[in-house]
Amino acid sequence: MGCVIKCMVYYREAFWERKGYCGSFIIEDEESPIGITIDDTKPDGSFPAIMGFILTRKAVKLAHLSKEERKKKICEAYAKAMGMEEALHPVHYEEKNWSMEQYSGGCYTAYFPPGIMYSYGRIIRQPIDRIYFAGTETATQWSGYMEGAVQAGERAAREILHSMGKISENEIWMPEPESKDVPARPFTTSFWERNLPSVPGLLCLLSSTVCFTSVAAAGLFAYKKGLLVRK
Repeated sequence: MGCVIKCMVYYREAFWERKGYCGSFIIEDEESPIGITIDDTKPDGSFPAIMGFILTRKAVKLAHLSKEERKKKICEAYAKAMGMEEALHPVHYEEKNWSMEQYSGGCYTAYFPPGIMYSYGRIIRQPIDRIYFAGTETATQWSGYMEGAVQAGERAAREILHSMGKISENEIWMPEPESKDVPARPFTTSFWERNLPSVPGLLCLLSSTVCFTSVAAAGLFAYKKGLLVRK
């Protein structure tokens, strides 16, 4: 399972809004315990808070600290990222170390090495006798998220209904109905977004071009120096 500590820092006011900040940050600093934050202030403006995540190796490294020590490090990181001293003075702090959970042993989802899902993705959903498997890791959409857990649970329930003869096999993989509140909208992309090479592809193209140019230049130099004889 993954290794995550979820942290909630509450303040008297959403002071970051005074600088026009949204409260959501990506902090690329190895010394910062938090890498990603989200403004968790309630819609009506009450309970101003920033939610952050201590991820992977940082969660393992900082797990031995006390709750107060983690809070201090997080507030210092926020103050540095925003350039606002107010971040050092929270009114409340809560955290959840998912690695301490007795039954899951971690969060948010199981980690599969490359090739596992491609080779065994179908197998992890196959029933064994009267045991049926659900859980976000077995989802075919939004694996690792709450949406995936719900999808997997509904799919496993329909598999059981099918085994009981109550629905047909075709009904097991029923598509999820589109949300009326949040309808799906297609992503619109420009010509260049659809046709430009990826960064690895561009680097590969450039390296090939540089290599070809270098070989051609070396060949021309050798020819002019008489090192190559034209026949």
